[in-house]
Amino acid sequence: MLSFRKIQKSDVPVLSRIYHDENAVGCENNAVSAYLWSSEYDLRIAEYGEAVIKAYYRGDGSVWGYCLPRGGNTAEAVEAVLRHAVEQGGNAAFDYLSRHERDALEQLFPNRFTYYPREDAQDYIYETEALATLSGNKYHAKRNHVSKFYRTYSDSEIKPINADTAPDALKVVCRWYSERGIDFSEYGEYGVIRDALNGLEEFDMKGAVLYVGDTPVAMTLGSEISPLCFDVMFEKALRDYEGSYAVINMEFAKTLTAYRYLNREEDMGIEGLRKAKLSYHPAMIYDRFRAELKP
Repeated sequence: MLSFRKIQKSDVPVLSRIYHDENAVGCENNAVSAYLWSSEYDLRIAEYGEAVIKAYYRGDGSVWGYCLPRGGNTAEAVEAVLRHAVEQGGNAAFDYLSRHERDALEQLFPNRFTYYPREDAQDYIYETEALATLSGNKYHAKRNHVSKFYRTYSDSEIKPINADTAPDALKVVCRWYSERGIDFSEYGEYGVIRDALNGLEEFDMKGAVLYVGDTPVAMTLGSEISPLCFDVMFEKALRDYEGSYAVINMEFAKTLTAYRYLNREEDMGIEGLRKAKLSYHPAMIYDRFRAELKP
């Protein structure tokens, strides 16, 4: 019988080892992200032999989606998930599957599942060099935004996030919520960003803060998925400083050219966010699927 529990900070190294893939570009491989968001999304884990299984829980204690087991003995672990779903009084569904995971599940259990695209959960993945240079006609408008910002704010400066600048990054986040009339103390993402900033060194996170004079006006923060890809987990910029999003995006990319790709995560089905992500011309859109067990 599977026994799911909350993800602990001590689980991060274990999950990093199990999900390690030199060529990974999808967020499902980011153990730091899984831990940081685990409370907000009630993401839990269970062990089954060598395998680790992640599951997303509803407020009533039921599971709305499992992740494909990783670490070994996948077929047996999937069977354990199917039994667990029955014990919970539900029908097993695997969610946030990458195309590779979908194909692996279908190969192990042919014609047992129906697969549904999750367009709101696709990862937008970019060539790092393209975002760092903004070269070519397709980035003409972005270059103009950056140039206008630097002309307007000649006293601007980019600093890496560290123990000294982390409080300023959090100031940007709080002001960003205030602009939208959101009480940050009641907003789950705020706690996630705060915990990430508190664990900068422990989680080997990287980020940047954009200043105009002494005022922090934008921040960004993320962590490595693999040696091939970096996950830009958070990015906030203040409305009054036009072009600050374009600047923080480009300047942070300049510091990450050791990675071929930047994963800037999903659009959550928000049309404005989708347009913004597409305007940077992703190198690939990383598909996601939900698999539901057939009756």
